[in-house]
Amino acid sequence: MTGAKVALITGAAKRLGRGIAEHLHRSGWQLALGFSQSKTAADTLARNLNETRPKSVRLFQADLAQHSEVAQLVADVTAEYDQLDLIVNNAAVFPSTPLGSTSPEQWDEIFSVNLKAPFMICQGLAPIMAPYSSIINICDVFGAQPLAGHSAYSASKAGLIMLTKSLALELAPQIRVNAIAPGALLEPSGYEEANLLTDLINRAPLHRLGGTECLDTIVTFLIQNRYMTGQVIPVDGGLLTT
Repeated sequence: MTGAKVALITGAAKRLGRGIAEHLHRSGWQLALGFSQSKTAADTLARNLNETRPKSVRLFQADLAQHSEVAQLVADVTAEYDQLDLIVNNAAVFPSTPLGSTSPEQWDEIFSVNLKAPFMICQGLAPIMAPYSSIINICDVFGAQPLAGHSAYSASKAGLIMLTKSLALELAPQIRVNAIAPGALLEPSGYEEANLLTDLINRAPLHRLGGTECLDTIVTFLIQNRYMTGQVIPVDGGLLTT
């Protein structure tokens, strides 16, 4: 496909990924939307966006915990598009992993989805990235600040922050790599700890959820600023200042 710029967004069916997809689509982008289990939500999003602008969205299903499916995702995207202008590594898993009851399988899944898959996607798709294109990794404030009961998640996001900085060196000067580190933007679904979200809101100086819209201007800024790479921008209501 040629013409409009093309963005791959993982974890695009719901929540932050959906918000980023809708924002980029309004800005005229062609979208390759990755999803794993949320087929109904992905189908609905793609249908709605394609009704607005026909043939502007393609769906790619892959379980990012499985290396074979990550490799297939890379192959499928490469077959569909001659060139990519943006990758947004948004997909993540966020289970609680209390010390003493975390299994090796849980650890492997968290690191596979949150860290290994972004690396493999970037490595596999770098050859078709356009000159002066961009990669944006969606990290987390808890990659810079520990969160009790979520050691594996925090460690995986810390790794994604370092991966952002490392790939910024490896892929320069043609591809820029930056990250966004959200705080409490949306109320999570299936939260194990009922009081955790309330605690995060109370700790953040702005004392409220951020919503998905606060990412729109940051995503646009990172795409447009061609002299910025290897940076992590927190969008956390001031949580990291506390």
